[in-house]
Amino acid sequence: MGHVFAAIALSNPRQPELSPINVDALADTGALMPCIPEHLALQ
Repeated sequence: MGHVFAAIALSNPRQPELSPINVDALADTGALMPCIPEHLALQ
């Protein structure tokens, strides 16, 4: 079994003046919901 990564852009539709952040995400096939680390959420 290997690792699956996805390049995604995180943006805030309620605050369009904030620039999107591009990140590489590791996909977990057993996850029920996404988890965004605090250091990304603060940006």
